Amino acid sequence: MKIDLKEISSNEREMEFELSWEDIEKDYSKFAKKFAKDITLPGFRKGMVPMSILEKKFGPQIDYDFINDKFSNYYGSVLNEKNLNPVSQPELIDLDFKKGTPLKLKVKFEVMPEWDMPKYQDGFPLEQNNYVIEEEDIDESLQRLQENAAEVKVVEDGAKSGHHLLADVQELGHEGEVLNESKDSQIVLGKDPFDGDVEKELLGAKAGDVKTIKLHAGGDHDHEHEFKLTIKSVEEHVLLELNDEFAQTVEPDIENLKALKDKIREELETYWERQADSRLEEQIADYFINEMKDVKLPKTVVEEQAKNIYEDIKKRYPSEQTMDEKAVLENYSDSAEKSLKWQLVKNKIIKDNEIKVEDEDIDARIKEMLKDVKEELRDSYEKYYQSPQIKDQLHDDVMNIKVMDHIKSFAKIKVKKVTRKARLKEMAQ
Repeated sequence: MKIDLKEISSNEREMEFELSWEDIEKDYSKFAKKFAKDITLPGFRKGMVPMSILEKKFGPQIDYDFINDKFSNYYGSVLNEKNLNPVSQPELIDLDFKKGTPLKLKVKFEVMPEWDMPKYQDGFPLEQNNYVIEEEDIDESLQRLQENAAEVKVVEDGAKSGHHLLADVQELGHEGEVLNESKDSQIVLGKDPFDGDVEKELLGAKAGDVKTIKLHAGGDHDHEHEFKLTIKSVEEHVLLELNDEFAQTVEPDIENLKALKDKIREELETYWERQADSRLEEQIADYFINEMKDVKLPKTVVEEQAKNIYEDIKKRYPSEQTMDEKAVLENYSDSAEKSLKWQLVKNKIIKDNEIKVEDEDIDARIKEMLKDVKEELRDSYEKYYQSPQIKDQLHDDVMNIKVMDHIKSFAKIKVKKVTRKARLKEMAQ
């Protein structure tokens, strides 16, 4: 077998290979006999046409079908011999064959490029946020609990400050055309952005009224946008007083209001610690992706990943507008390339450092997750976590934690204190 392999680019290869007639003669003869079994010609029974007549009448067809039948075997043998792992289907560039002559083929395919692992073990800078929980955060959470437990009264004599409006909202263009629309929007009079002059426009509104107002929308603080509100209902929410009785109403296991506040603080601290960890992991991924900015991935792989990302979004959000293939590639190729590079990094770190996830690691993870589950529900939750599909997900979660812990051990992490004001500003961006 003769093989000539050329590197077209970092991720493209062109390969010519030639198999002598002696190498393929037995395969060809066997295939030709199989071909003959299905042939019927006048004067001959089915499958009994002499090979000489068959070859004279169907020779080119036999050659063509033989290549189609055996190409995968021969191509696979060449790839094994050259230790190649294409990531795309081969593109046939040239073909030369007929019975009794060598089989010559030229194909082009894509491979993953060779790349160097960024020198993360030399240390790299990261910034981890330490989100400070302030009294305003506790008060805001208590207000939400009050709202959830509020007594709701239907208002028929016109909306007042503090009342809740349920409305269908349309954003209008310069010509009055509808740009965006949302159903059943909740509006609280006197609460930003429905305060000041906007609140005055809506005072006295009743169910069935249609109001037009102007707001700064979508972060555009320089221009006002016009909105049409179709009021569907007006409600007064009578809030319960914040006291020990209220605390026990919303959390029966809570002793008093102070204990409720302590629990809220603990939950907020846990939530924002997780947010900080998530942002730190994003920085880690961005560091590696940026270090690999000159690594060019195969087009086929990036396009396939872009389609997978889109399909995943469609499953989670069925109402999302359907895109054609061109739009999918335009919108998701960049994200696809980044996720593929990050996965390459993680896989290499796992392999080079022999990172493994054992059964006891998953059991420990399940035990940790069950801490937040009520005792009477733990058995059913544990059965769910032990199901094969969920255990596979937990395996991936634990592996990710181990990889992140490994990377963080080399990072130079600077902790930054983030106040409530800075956090709200960050969230608004």
